[in-house]
Amino acid sequence: MVSLATSRTLRRFWWSAFLLAACGCVNFWDEVTSNNFDFKNLFFKEDPLLVLRDSSDGHKRSKALGMLVEPPPDDANKELHEVQIKILTKSVLEDPNPLCRLGAIRALGTYKDPRAARVLEEVYQQRLPFIPEHNTVIRQQALASLVETGNQDSLSLLVRVARSPSGSVEASLTDRQQTQDERLTAIRGLGKFSKSDSIETLVYIMETEKDVALHDRAYDSLKQATGKRLPDDAKAWRELAQNPQQIQPEPNVLERVMFWKK
Repeated sequence: MVSLATSRTLRRFWWSAFLLAACGCVNFWDEVTSNNFDFKNLFFKEDPLLVLRDSSDGHKRSKALGMLVEPPPDDANKELHEVQIKILTKSVLEDPNPLCRLGAIRALGTYKDPRAARVLEEVYQQRLPFIPEHNTVIRQQALASLVETGNQDSLSLLVRVARSPSGSVEASLTDRQQTQDERLTAIRGLGKFSKSDSIETLVYIMETEKDVALHDRAYDSLKQATGKRLPDDAKAWRELAQNPQQIQPEPNVLERVMFWKK
């Protein structure tokens, strides 16, 4: 007999899979079987800004939001850039449809504008109005998109999430899994920052974390952040962290070839 906690976890999993698939790349079968399918759309894609202006269909709007790519940073695209940032910000923070929020969140993850990272931080910490399953997926995607922006000012939030304690024994299985997923995302993200705060946090997790998945993720992120290939030994990484002058990325194949030619 399936327990209540297990049932809730399974329900959360299926909702997560549905929502993330719905706001991502829609394949041919999804397109054809949509209730609003129009054969001409297989050949002519609508302008996402026109869809967002004229359509009230949540599925179409979520796709359109996900298609808002950051334009090149030049004067010719300045107005378009501002329009898209305003649309995505409003959708991320206020849209009543969770699919649309997810589409906008995924889009903002591709933006290098510092405002995108700030909005993603805000939605991650926002008190969301949807059912718990939807709120969980939105928070998880906001954190993942925040990592993708690579914004240096977001490091403090990633550190805080990575260091957050695992759920207590009294917490539900769903809550513990949510905390675990968010910590894993944050720890992976720290691998993109070769900063002392990031490296210190990853070493600390290797030293103290008993959960194998979190420990292994911290180890992988340390190798990425430092460019070093030390063994899976917290003491060795602690020595490296205490001597930051040694943390220089190892040369890649092309750099080694160029050095050899010299």
